[in-house]
Amino acid sequence: MNTTEFLNVTSLIVPDRTAIVFDGKRFSFSELSERVNKLANGLQNLGVGKGDRIAAMQVNCNEYIEAYFAAAKLDAVYVPMNFRARSEEIEYMVKDSAPKVFIAGGRYIPMLDELRSSIPSVENFICLDGASAEGWVNYDKLLEESSSDELFPLDDGDDLSMVMFTAGTTGSPKGVMLSHESFSSYILSNVSPVEIDIEEKNILTVPLYHIAGVQAVIAAIYGGRTLIIQRQFEPIEWMTLVQDELAD
Repeated sequence: MNTTEFLNVTSLIVPDRTAIVFDGKRFSFSELSERVNKLANGLQNLGVGKGDRIAAMQVNCNEYIEAYFAAAKLDAVYVPMNFRARSEEIEYMVKDSAPKVFIAGGRYIPMLDELRSSIPSVENFICLDGASAEGWVNYDKLLEESSSDELFPLDDGDDLSMVMFTAGTTGSPKGVMLSHESFSSYILSNVSPVEIDIEEKNILTVPLYHIAGVQAVIAAIYGGRTLIIQRQFEPIEWMTLVQDELAD
């Protein structure tokens, strides 16, 4: 089972329920699904297809989630990068995973520009945060110019969903290969599906380059829960969000 099916089902059952709250923005499940489709079509127009790798490096944000599901729709492989990693570590992980596209926050543009010549697998760099730079594709513009037509993955669940790197505390980071089935089997066994009459809100604080963050997102999508995203954990902001958003 491809994990994008979780988003497809939930957006059909509760299309108008808020899926994501982040930085003053709110997206319903139907809006999230539309943005994912636009990104998937935009990436396809950039030449991304089955088996290609899509790297991403940024603090928690809605675009991180959109990129994961867009990759799934294309039968591509998502490669989240630790935004705390040093330049030489990023270079190693990119060489090891060979992504075709790299999506990154504006603050990482100078570092990645310096690495361009040593990471030739990356054909397109996409910038977030409304940033613009020579040789970079603007994320928001890419969505604006892309179709929202539905794309349907072809894999049967055994294909790779993600390559997630370990911390590399005793050596170089290791790329852990995770299939769609590894995620979907866990979610289906441990999470209650979306219900029209039950609404829950979760605050996401764990980083999305970590397995706990990815599982939390997929679980929330399948359960029809609203995800309130923190860029990084900040206790005062967390308490304010609990109060203002009435989070569970």
